[in-house]
Amino acid sequence: MDTDQMLLGFLMSGPKSGYKIKNITGRLMMAYNLSLNQIYPALRKLEAGDLVRKEVVFQTGKPNKHVYSITEKGRQEFMKALTSPPIPVDYQLDFLTRAFFFRFLTPEEVVQQFESELGSLEEQLEDLGHMKDDAEQSGDENGRFIYTTIVSLIEMLRDVYRKELERRKS
Repeated sequence: MDTDQMLLGFLMSGPKSGYKIKNITGRLMMAYNLSLNQIYPALRKLEAGDLVRKEVVFQTGKPNKHVYSITEKGRQEFMKALTSPPIPVDYQLDFLTRAFFFRFLTPEEVVQQFESELGSLEEQLEDLGHMKDDAEQSGDENGRFIYTTIVSLIEMLRDVYRKELERRKS
């Protein structure tokens, strides 16, 4: 699902500012995190396409707030995207892309790369571990599914990389 479709999805449950959408993605979406530099241009594009409508809320002492709501055309577009056939998995993992060029490194440097990547994966698993209670208690069945899937994927990568590291060390 692309950024535009995700934004429409967030607006399906009611009007939101770009900042509110950013906060939601930061807390709830482990698989995909949106930055404000992605959100606002996409909202402007959706507004130009009559898929969302913007309301300016005037505030005293701080910048005006832009609140976006989905239009009927936007609802139709989102439902079409949500029910469309699945897109094949994107296998672009930065570490695997770099691994293609490990032939230019010494064996010791390759080991360092694996160890660094394993450290990063362990940190991610630790961060996700802190979110486990929230995901299990506050999340709906979809949120729990996403959480479990992300943890499983990272654990699988960790285990495969660890096995390869041991092979290269021997």
